[in-house]
Amino acid sequence: MRSFAGAFTELAFDLSLELRGTGRADLARELEAATIKAVSYDAETDIGLIALEPQRRLNAVERNVVGQKLGQVIRFSGVTYASLQLDNFGRVVAVELVAPPRNLRWILRPASGYRWRAR
Repeated sequence: MRSFAGAFTELAFDLSLELRGTGRADLARELEAATIKAVSYDAETDIGLIALEPQRRLNAVERNVVGQKLGQVIRFSGVTYASLQLDNFGRVVAVELVAPPRNLRWILRPASGYRWRAR
């Protein structure tokens, strides 16, 4: 699988920088280490979602008994078009992009609907 930081270098840098600046270096490291599961982008609504696979896997109890749900959304003040989605275990699971800049749209459009697989 392709890393988030490798595929979206500038976005990963900007988000990580802001996370570190607000005392969330743990999330910055997790975001940089995450791999991409899927990318979707809807040109009509101008919204994109980059689904991520966190490094820390869920154990059997977390996965089968508790279950994974959306836990928290972190908004950014510098990168206002992006928000970070965490699951109920505090793992980074997605980056949502609302009206991203043009240079990012050019990356999202061809990747939309594509599921990234291990090589």
